[in-house]
Amino acid sequence: MAKKITIYDVAVAAEVSACSVSWVLNDHPRGKAIKQETRERILHNAQKLGYRRNLLASATRTGKVNTIGLIVDFEEIHNVTPLTKIISGIITEASFRSYSVKIFAHKDLVRSFHLIAENCINKVISLSTPHDIREKTAQLAEKYSFDLVFAFEHGHRNFPAVNVDNIAMTSSMVHYLFEKGHRRIGFLGVPHAFHYAKDRRTGYFQGMKECGLKIEQHWISDQGDTEEEINKILDLPEKERPTALITVADSIAAKAQKLAWSRNLRIPEDFSVTGIGNMDIARYTFVPLTTVEEFLPDYGSLLIRLILKEEMETIADEYNVYHTRPKIIERESVYDFNNI
Repeated sequence: MAKKITIYDVAVAAEVSACSVSWVLNDHPRGKAIKQETRERILHNAQKLGYRRNLLASATRTGKVNTIGLIVDFEEIHNVTPLTKIISGIITEASFRSYSVKIFAHKDLVRSFHLIAENCINKVISLSTPHDIREKTAQLAEKYSFDLVFAFEHGHRNFPAVNVDNIAMTSSMVHYLFEKGHRRIGFLGVPHAFHYAKDRRTGYFQGMKECGLKIEQHWISDQGDTEEEINKILDLPEKERPTALITVADSIAAKAQKLAWSRNLRIPEDFSVTGIGNMDIARYTFVPLTTVEEFLPDYGSLLIRLILKEEMETIADEYNVYHTRPKIIERESVYDFNNI
């Protein structure tokens, strides 16, 4: 029968103390003070010797498990692409750090937190966006003394969030269009039920101001029926209509492009359209959309690093949000006046 490998065997092979091996293999806070070269030597020898941690014994001893609770809306998880991309990033990053992920429903938070506690989990990530759900989640996390991180929106209570910088992102799109020679730039948003909608509108105004551009109220809409609001913009006389339209989502940009096309407007020569999200639809519209890639799997990576309290390269903003870095993806839906 093969000998069971212990931390003492790993310590001898790595030429370190058994305490150092235990700290590194169990992700103990003291292990973070060990030099990276030594950490890698410990991990290499543990793998080489075939060392396996007894997670059940560890959980019994410490009352904690290497599992992260993930709260999601089960009704949206199959239909909302951004959620699946973020979850993919969460699982990948957690697995890299030898953590597992267990999913709980946000529909009955009291029961979910009871189950989380029963499973000896004390680290929770929430992908819920409604304010009332986030408030209840924060209350329960405080009650159980759990670590908690939110995705999207702003931080809630004392708990941080991970999100793209919506203000800077939309502002950068205004700058991009300005550099392409556009001076009449419109904005099409959605009602401000969530922070992102308001922040993207704020970013539009900020970008227009920074570029020294005039803002006409009839170029802007973030209320009411989307199709009706697009048509109001398209009904404007040619000399008054925006030459470019920033929309808050690729799906809205696709609808704007379709309606412009139905009026025999050339895209992008007569009407340029941009989106946000870089979803599949952005590549398959009549004219492929210039959009913004939010790098959603990076949300997942950052969420895991935050919940594990790793040192971050950036600091949270005034709303307790840690930002990912978006990138403009150029396609054919924006006309460049500089090439005339």
